[in-house]
Amino acid sequence: MQKIPALDHDGLDHRSATRFLLAIVGKQKAATTWGVFTSAVWMTSQALLPVAIGRAIDQGIAGGKLGQVVFWSLGVLLLGIVRAATGIAFYRHSIITRTVSASLVTRMVTRHVTRLGASLRRRKDVDGLIATSTSDSVTIGVGLLYAGRIVGSASAIAAVTVAILWVSLPLGAMVLVLVPLFSGLSSLLLRPLHRNQDEYRSLQGQLAGRAIDIASGLRVLRGIGGERQFAARFRADSAQLRKADVQVSRAEADFEAARVLMPGLLTVIVTYTAALFALHHKLTIGQVVEFYGFSTFLTMPLADLMEGMSQVTRAKVAAGRVAALLNIPVDAGDSPESAATAPATRGEAHLVDSTSGLDVAPSTFMAVACADPSEADPLARRLARFEAPGEPTLTDEPWVSLPLPVMRSRVLLCLNSDRFFAGTLREELSRDDTVAVADIETALRTASATDIVDALPEGLDSPMTGRGRTFSGGQLQRLRLARALLVGAEFTILVEPTNAVDAYTEYRIAENLDRFHQAPAGGRSTVVFTLSPLLLQQAHQVAYVVDGHVVATGTHEDLLKSHAAYRTLVARDETAPVRP
Repeated sequence: MQKIPALDHDGLDHRSATRFLLAIVGKQKAATTWGVFTSAVWMTSQALLPVAIGRAIDQGIAGGKLGQVVFWSLGVLLLGIVRAATGIAFYRHSIITRTVSASLVTRMVTRHVTRLGASLRRRKDVDGLIATSTSDSVTIGVGLLYAGRIVGSASAIAAVTVAILWVSLPLGAMVLVLVPLFSGLSSLLLRPLHRNQDEYRSLQGQLAGRAIDIASGLRVLRGIGGERQFAARFRADSAQLRKADVQVSRAEADFEAARVLMPGLLTVIVTYTAALFALHHKLTIGQVVEFYGFSTFLTMPLADLMEGMSQVTRAKVAAGRVAALLNIPVDAGDSPESAATAPATRGEAHLVDSTSGLDVAPSTFMAVACADPSEADPLARRLARFEAPGEPTLTDEPWVSLPLPVMRSRVLLCLNSDRFFAGTLREELSRDDTVAVADIETALRTASATDIVDALPEGLDSPMTGRGRTFSGGQLQRLRLARALLVGAEFTILVEPTNAVDAYTEYRIAENLDRFHQAPAGGRSTVVFTLSPLLLQQAHQVAYVVDGHVVATGTHEDLLKSHAAYRTLVARDETAPVRP
């Protein structure tokens, strides 16, 4: 079995749909040349069959020469063998071209989306991303598959035209006029088809995005009574999409009708004219057979030519959508190839946000209490480079100048919105199979989540549904914390990681985190954005943030004594922490 190659997609020009398609073709120069050659030979060998048959009739049968009959019969056999061999080679090449092209586009989209990361949602409406990453890549592959057939069809039409001109100049001139005329009339139908397909794909992407949003937030919608309103919107959008689909179907029907009608008309006109010429003794019987064969054969390359134009049009629409996605710029430093000076080694770096004045020291357990709880999420995202504003640094190196993979490997942001996927619990907690069981158990103990695993029939090998629907909110928080600790990032940033657990479990988690950082933690720091006194009490240092700026730092007890506003902020009805 032939192995399909994986092409390098670096440096492909995607400034426009046309440039992008040409760049993909350019990446497959040898394959494209071979495909064009086999397609041209395949179609031309079919076009020459009527010539051999006509010569056998005129020079052999009509002339009574058996040798000519045998000679031209062998010619027909040879053309048949060439047609079969090149047809197999062309179809094999076409499948490879389609697969390689679709794979190339998919890998480019996947790589670029990965490089954009969380910034994609801020920069682009991602409703059509599903279509862009799946169906559009296939559409481009099919379009490039038909590109070879277009060349082959054009070659066959040219060969037939030359043969007709050689036999009869008037008939050849007529074919030269009719073929471009019929092709031009058919191409007029491509414009509305192109326009309607573009509109349909746009609406389809929007509706797909809305369906995903509704499905993911169905529980919330039912809770606030918004299910009917969103269902009505979905039905309205669906009706609009159906209307656009009808327009596409009409345009496609018109084009398909023309695809059948035009070659048929050409066959009728050429055959009828050849018959008239034969009646006036301007053509022989063999030549009439040739012209009938030519006119019948022309239906195939003309149909392929028109179908190819339709598929290339679809591919251009898809390429435009993909190019629009690929042209979204990546933030400075987001590229893995970005040059940057390596920051301080692990365990020596400070994570500093100069905008707020927050300074996270190495190997520490730090808590951040925001007077306005809504400020916690943006500040955490800025520290972890999920928000553009601000100038955080890793030691003295601005994070905007660091390659994104460096930041992701050293700074981890854990939010309550982070999701679990379907798989075993072990697969969801650890990144790969190299994570030791002892490390998993340590992370589970620190997150006070061992009871969750112990209650499962198969322990860590128990199946987990998508989004962890079989677990409660508090259980998911603890599993999420264990997963974050297993990453082993130099700085782990947590935002309200215990607001869904009971006070007793929360105290145990706080105590475990304190104990975790008392032991040699390999230069790891944990930053918790919280207002929980149980976590604040165990933190080695607390930063008090007001209006986006750190106004005080110290232990929880020190801040309670020195800042009345802080004391009011974190006070609970209970006067003492819950003890086990």
